[in-house]
Parts: sequence; structure tokens; C-alpha cells
Amino acid sequence: MKTVERWISRISILFASLIVLAMMLQVVIDVAMRKFLGAGFPATADIVSRYYMVSVSFLPLAMTEVGRRHISATIFTDALRGPARSAVQFLGIGLSLAAFALLLYGTTLEALKQTAKGAYVEAGILNVPTWPSYWILPVSFTLMEIMLLLRFVEFLRGVYRDDPHDPLEEVDSPLSEAK
Repeated sequence: MKTVERWISRISILFASLIVLAMMLQVVIDVAMRKFLGAGFPATADIVSRYYMVSVSFLPLAMTEVGRRHISATIFTDALRGPARSAVQFLGIGLSLAAFALLLYGTTLEALKQTAKGAYVEAGILNVPTWPSYWILPVSFTLMEIMLLLRFVEFLRGVYRDDPHDPLEEVDSPLSEAK
């Protein structure tokens, strides 16, 4: 299971990094073209808002679960021990699985609909296809569901850790490369 966590984390970091780099390059090229040629890179605002920003916002979602860095209000649950704490953890994982399953279902339906009609936006004289961008959310939610299923299996096997350890330290550690 740790191998799957590492791969999800690495893939998320890689794609997020490449997307941020591509966005920076496109914006710099757009500004330079506007300054020196009087016209910018076609459809920059549409591409940045529909592809880059959505990707940067949602693709690392599963990685935050790898690092257990999601926001959690533990003021009431920190004092719980034993079966009560386990029940709250089980409920939390179960509700998260259900919520992300609904998000996955809804965004997949929308992506299928937009793909079928070949959605695009008109940017000047260009038609910029936007239907591929609708698949970013289902991919992100699928990765999150995989992470939550791993947490569920850990919980059922009795190896779920609810301490502040940071699995990303294991992913980023040079020692993890040697294993």
C-alpha cells in the first residue's frame, strides 16, 4: 500500500510541477508577445483558467491525503480513546469515501456530456476545445478515492495510523530511493 501512496504522490507532484511550469511559460510568452509584437498568445486566459488552474487546484488532492494534510478539526476527537476514537475514524473515512464517490460520479457524467458535444470556447478567431479539461476532476477524484480506499483497508487491517507522522517524509527521503 505504501508503494501505491508513493506513486500517487510522485505522479501528483510531477504533473502539478509540469503544469505550473507550462502555465508560467505561457503567461511569460503571452506578456512578451503583447509587449514586442502587439498581440498576445491566443486564448491564454481561457487555457490558464480552464486547464492550468483546475489542474493545479485538484490534481494534488490525493497527495494531501498521502500526507494527511487535509483540514481536520480534532478539538473534540483528540480526547477520545479506544473504540470511540476508532468509530469516529471509521465514520470519517466512510463519509469521505461517499462524498468523493458522489463528486466522481457527478464530474464523470459532466465530462462525458461535454466530451460528447465537443465543448469549446471561442477565443478571437480560434475555437479552443475545453472538453478535455472536464476530465481533470474525475481523474483527481479517482486518485482521492484510491487513497481513501487504502485508508479504509488500513483501518480494517488494524494498521491505520492516526498520529501526526508524515508519509511524505518517507516519499521525499533519499533513503526511500535506496530501498
